Amino acid sequence: MIELMNVRKVFNAGKPSEFSAVNGVSLHIPENKVTVLKGPSGSGKTTLLSIVGCMSRPSAGRVKLKEREITSLPERFLTDIRRSTFGFIFQQPNLIKGITVLENVMLPAYPLGEKRSHLKARAHRGLSELSLTGKAASKVEWLSGGEAQRVSIVRALINNPSIIIADEPTAHLDTKLSYRFMEIVEKFKAEGKTVIITSHDPLVYESKMIDKVVNLRDGKIEENPT
Repeated sequence: MIELMNVRKVFNAGKPSEFSAVNGVSLHIPENKVTVLKGPSGSGKTTLLSIVGCMSRPSAGRVKLKEREITSLPERFLTDIRRSTFGFIFQQPNLIKGITVLENVMLPAYPLGEKRSHLKARAHRGLSELSLTGKAASKVEWLSGGEAQRVSIVRALINNPSIIIADEPTAHLDTKLSYRFMEIVEKFKAEGKTVIITSHDPLVYESKMIDKVVNLRDGKIEENPT
């Protein structure tokens, strides 16, 4: 599904503040499985996730997505891949204040030019699945933290991505909501989606539904992934 070959990521190259966040990582991420990138703060897991999700380019090495090398593709092609292939769930919901929940959910789909009535119906279905029907017309600043996180999940799914990327998704959730999130991940898996999560939360990486755990430290794979 996703293949990383000797990937490195260096920030501020050639400057006194040069820092290597990812150091020669080679990794296979299987299709239709749940993979966790585990490690302490500063281990390079979020940087690696951004490379996997085409949000940043490696300084060296190659990345393949479904047997296609994407490392050197022009930015416009990477944008299309991000939009059509990936759904992103971040630590912070990153919702846009001043507009409604429904409008936030629909935003990633606007560039695709889909008929608004169809898009709106799909957004409502997604909100319904996560028990947010009554919040569709609410401004996002009125939501609780758990509600905002669930809205961000619906938004991530609006373009029906085949790969879900979640960066520390339980970092700001209590235990009950964290378990609820893992139930959602289990649903993704049942639907045949590929899920990649960064986390140092044992509730996540010790879950029975996880297929592969990759341990990172100092930008390297610490041991053979399970």
